[in-house]
Amino acid sequence: MKTDTLGFFMGWHRLKKHQRKKFMEKKVKRPQKGAKSVSDLDEEKMVTVTILIAIVIIAGLLIYLTLDPAPKESFTTIYYLDSEKRTENFPETVVLGVNNTFSLWVGVENHNGTTKAFSVEIKMDDGKGDVEPSPVEPIERFERTLLDEEVWEFQVTINIDQLGSHRIIFELLSFDDAKNNFEFSGNWVSLSLEAI
Repeated sequence: MKTDTLGFFMGWHRLKKHQRKKFMEKKVKRPQKGAKSVSDLDEEKMVTVTILIAIVIIAGLLIYLTLDPAPKESFTTIYYLDSEKRTENFPETVVLGVNNTFSLWVGVENHNGTTKAFSVEIKMDDGKGDVEPSPVEPIERFERTLLDEEVWEFQVTINIDQLGSHRIIFELLSFDDAKNNFEFSGNWVSLSLEAI
């Protein structure tokens, strides 16, 4: 084996310079400048086809979403705001004879896709009973028919005249045509406070 290696190197030195260069160089057929190989053309075709397929898929999705939009969610909501129509200054403690009478704004929004009659019942308890719906008799009731997307805000005056814990409950009822009366909608909000 040493002889073969030695013979190779000895033979290498006998080759002329230009022969050595050709011996070591791998003969690769190179395309002329500006010419593209077959693999380059295939790659460009694949990229073009992929882009066209993506454009067709996106266009199809856009057409589908335009012709068949998502169904609109139906709901109603009830909320209350402070006397300045904000959510910042709700009473937590009232002093009898000082600030035990205060105002709140109540809001109802109709997003049912149709005109509907609503009733808001205002109830007051000690905060320990159930609220769905509260069994306490309402101290006040307001009714109004709302168009779809209509918002109804009205002001209420609350008077606390007893010491202790209180919960003011605002229950939303909607008119049931089949029963021909107002039914509890399952929507309510409450404000808890202490009277001293």
